[in-house]
Parts: sequence; C-alpha cells; structure tokens
Amino acid sequence: MAADDGWSNVATSVASSTSASARRSNRPQLDIPEYVLLLWRAKWAIILIALPILALAILFAFMLPVKYAATSRVQVTLGNERVFAPLTTGADAQSANLGQEEITGSEIELIYSPVIFDRVLQEIGMDIIYPADYEAMMEAPEEDRPLLYERTLLGFQKDFAAGAAPKNPVIRTSYEHEDPVVAARVLNAIVQTYLEYRSELFLDDDDGVLSQQRETLAEELSAADAAIERFLVDNRIGDFDTEKESVASLYGAVTDSLFNVQAQRSEVQGRLASLTAQLALTEPTIDLYVETNYQQQLLDLQIERESLLSTYLPGTPQIDAIDRRIQNVQNLISSQGDGVGVIRRGPNEVFQRLDQQRAELEAEASALQTRFEELRRQKNEIEERQLRLTRLEPRYQELLRDHSILENQLRNLTVREGDERLIREVSRANLDNIQILEPARPPAQGKSMRLLVAAAGLLFGGFTGLIVAMIWIFSKNTMPTAACASRTVGLPVLASVRRV
Repeated sequence: MAADDGWSNVATSVASSTSASARRSNRPQLDIPEYVLLLWRAKWAIILIALPILALAILFAFMLPVKYAATSRVQVTLGNERVFAPLTTGADAQSANLGQEEITGSEIELIYSPVIFDRVLQEIGMDIIYPADYEAMMEAPEEDRPLLYERTLLGFQKDFAAGAAPKNPVIRTSYEHEDPVVAARVLNAIVQTYLEYRSELFLDDDDGVLSQQRETLAEELSAADAAIERFLVDNRIGDFDTEKESVASLYGAVTDSLFNVQAQRSEVQGRLASLTAQLALTEPTIDLYVETNYQQQLLDLQIERESLLSTYLPGTPQIDAIDRRIQNVQNLISSQGDGVGVIRRGPNEVFQRLDQQRAELEAEASALQTRFEELRRQKNEIEERQLRLTRLEPRYQELLRDHSILENQLRNLTVREGDERLIREVSRANLDNIQILEPARPPAQGKSMRLLVAAAGLLFGGFTGLIVAMIWIFSKNTMPTAACASRTVGLPVLASVRRV
C-alpha cells in the first residue's frame, strides 16, 4: 500500500495479507503522533481557511467604535422617606425599617427606571446621544417611530450600568458613549434626573392621591348619611335606637297597666257580685211611722194657737176659744184613744246605699272594661310596631355598619394625610441622605473590543481550519508511517521506499 511520505511499502506474503485484512478494519489504525503528522502536512490548508476568517474579524474589529465610559459615585444612606411611620405605634414599628443593603438595592432599581432615561433622552436630545438612531427614526414612517424610539431607549439603558458592593452605601454608575464629553454630560443628567424623580416619588404630593381618596370617602359617607336619613323618613322614624327604646318602655308600661286594670276589674266584679247578692236580700222600702187623726187634729190646733199668740194675748176670746178646742180633743183622746191612724212607708236607706254602691261599681267596672280594651288595643299596636322595628333593624344595622366603616376609614385617612404631609415637610427640609460623591467627567481613555474581536476571529479561523483538516484526514485511507500500515494490515512491513 502506498504512503504519502514518498515511500512505498512492499508486502512479503500475499496470502497472509489477504487473511489479515479480512480480520482487520479497512480504516487506517492511527495513533496521536500520526494524527499530528497528518495535521502538519495539512498546515497550508488550515492556514488558507483561517486567513480569510481572521481577515474578516480584523476588518470588523477596526470598524468597531471606541467607547468612553464616564463614571460617577453616589452615596445613599437612610432618610426619613425610608422610615416606616405606622398610624399606631408599637414595639414592632422599628423592625419595619430597611437595612443599608436593602436601601442600596432599591435605589439601584430606581435609577434603572425607564422614566429617568426617557427624561434624559428628551432633555439632551436623541440627535445628540444617538444621532444614527435619530436619523433612522426620522426617515421611518410615522407609525413605526414609537417602536424605534423604544428600541433606542432600551439600548440607552444597556449602555448604562450601576452597582454597589454588599453593605456599601456608595453606588457606582457608568455610561459608555463614543464621545467622552457626551458620556459625562449624559451620566450627570441621569444622576440629576434620578434625584429629581426620587424627590417626586417620596416627597411631592402633586398627585394628591390621599386627598382624592379622602374626597371619595367623604362622598361615600355623605351617600351613607343620605341612605340612613331616607330609611328613617320612609319608615317614619325619628331616631331608630330611641324609637326602639321608647317602644320597649311603652310596651312595658302598657303591659303593667293592662295587668293592673285586669286585676282591678276582677276586684270590682267580685265586689259587684257580692253587693248584688246583698241587694237581693234587702227590702227597698220600710215603715217609717203610724199617724192617727186625733193626734193630727191636736197638732194642728196647737200650731194654730201658737200662730194666734203672735197676734193676741193669753186670756183673749180668741185664745180662750182655741184652748177649749184643744181641751176637747185632749179629752177625746183620753177617752177614746188615738183612733184610726195612717202608716207611712219610705225608702230603705240601707238599700239605697247598697244600690248606690252597686251603681258606682257598675260604672267603675264599665270604665275598667273600656280601659282594658283600650290598653289591649295599644298593646297590639305596640307589638306590631316592635315587630316592624325588628324586621327593619337588620337593614338599619347594615346602613350603620357601612357608615361606621366609611367614617373610620375617613378618620384614619385624614390622620394619615396629615402625617404624610408632616413627613414630606420634614423630609423636604432634611433631604441630605443622597450625596453625589463624584460627578462624571469626560474620560481620557476609551475602551474598544478590537483586540478581543481579532483574537476571537483568529481562534475561530484556526478552529475552522482544524475541523476541515480533521474531516479531510478521516475521509482518506492514508497511512503516514510503516507502523500504521503494519497495524492496519496486521503484518510486519519488511521495507519501504520513497515515492519517486
């Protein structure tokens, strides 16, 4: 089998070679030195492949611009705006304060806000910071400009860097640009805009969020008051709690009066029954006295004599005549007795007294019955009123609960608004926890990726050439040395000659 080093290998036994080839693979058996030898023989092919790639990499590296990185340092410490001020004080109030590492991390996140970069881009001008992007945006259609602007803003953020060491209050910022003056100007603008934006977030109250919420709650509270008033007016209630208490007290008073009247009525009815039984056993009239005719005549004559004495003196004929008549009647009574008399009957005073008491008791019983019915009617009305108030109470309590919640929220929000206003005033007067330790200055030396790109091109070219050479080696059945031929065919090589 021929070799590429200019020597020809001769086999001594054809039969042995044929049987060994049947047992061996058709591929050459190469070891590491032989691979190196083949790669060395393919060195010019590797160089031819690597040189164009290296040339392109060097050309691209020289096309890369030199960027100047302006740097600045900002110190951040704990300020009043970072102190948690709860509405109620307690033992856990201080535990809510952020540590230095958390404060620094939050400030770094804040300085990366797109709002800051958008303001800087608007302030300095996109045509100054990124003139190529500005020209492309101006040449693009109107509907594509917002997207191109956002892409430029995203590239602006990537050119900026900010970071701090753990538990270090100093934030290091940097910005890269092709112009060192623009780099320093833009970085200073970013830091200043960050301070202004931070002041707006923590101190300014232009948005009036708390005031708007307070006004909204005040309107909702007024609506709740109107709902309660409308509820009371529709149900003809002055004050629900007072009405409920008055109805309860009135119900108790009416119930007590009803029981008293019922007891009095029972008492009167008992007395009336007893009195009626007594009247049934009592005569309405009784005999007063018995009056005779002689006695009446004697009485009349005596009365007449007394009348005449007022006119005549005793011993006069008139007086003597009346005296004789009186004497005759007296003699008659003495001889015949009283004679036939007249019995006089009159009303029984006991019966009359009992009858009067009965009439009074009947009147009292009637009055008590009327009073009892009226009290029972009032009690029914009060019970209906209580039942109606019981049905209305859940709705009234719901209205009161909503009103109480809104009132408490408005009170707490008003207190919170006052506290926030006080905190802003104090923080605005003592805003010294952010200090610019080192403003940005135009850098004297720039950085470029040229050397790195050229080295990467060289490595890539060499690797590509090496891969191509390896593919070429494995695609050929070349045995570079006699040892390789012996391993491949399984027979010793007796001699080799250089290719003529």
